[in-house]
Amino acid sequence: MTLIETLELPGPPARAWDLLASRGGALRLTPGMSVGEDGRGNLRIVIGGHAVTYRGYARQHIEEEGRHLTWTLSGKEVRGTGRAHAEIRARFHDAPDGGTSLRLTVLVDGRGRLAEISAAELDRAISSTVARFRRAVAKDLGDVAPAKSAPKTAPPPPRAAGASSPSTPTTRVEVMPPIRTKVRSARPVQAAVGVLVVGVAALVFWRYRSRG
Repeated sequence: MTLIETLELPGPPARAWDLLASRGGALRLTPGMSVGEDGRGNLRIVIGGHAVTYRGYARQHIEEEGRHLTWTLSGKEVRGTGRAHAEIRARFHDAPDGGTSLRLTVLVDGRGRLAEISAAELDRAISSTVARFRRAVAKDLGDVAPAKSAPKTAPPPPRAAGASSPSTPTTRVEVMPPIRTKVRSARPVQAAVGVLVVGVAALVFWRYRSRG
């Protein structure tokens, strides 16, 4: 069975895409579905006046180009031997009022309970689930307020002709490594003086011996 539904959602497509694709909102907001991090879980749906629970897995395929989403659901009846498989294709479009037009193509196949009910009953069951999904998504999008733009500041008043513009104080901080000051050691000077004194003393002593 193939069912096509178009959902009108508040906000631009970018917000709806972020919720459903990037943040996994589709699997989280689907009524009757509980899915773990590994993609496995349960889906409870009312078919022909009876609640049927399927246990299986859910997968999400993302195509960034063109903003295409595909969800694949497959499971087995918890109380029964029937199985169900569904593929939902989502396409995001700009709505005339600035919102999002989300086109869903739902393909459902299976045996067991699904094969026992009429096409009209299956159509009503899927349409009811899609309607509840739309309300959950619209509420989640409505709770997220759009980011507010920064307030515009008034431009400065025009300067009078010939008036100099006031200087704007600026602060500039530079961090430089410490520079060690070179200090000459006094030891070489003292050594030179000592050598000179010894030399003069030796000369005086040599002259004294020569006279004697």
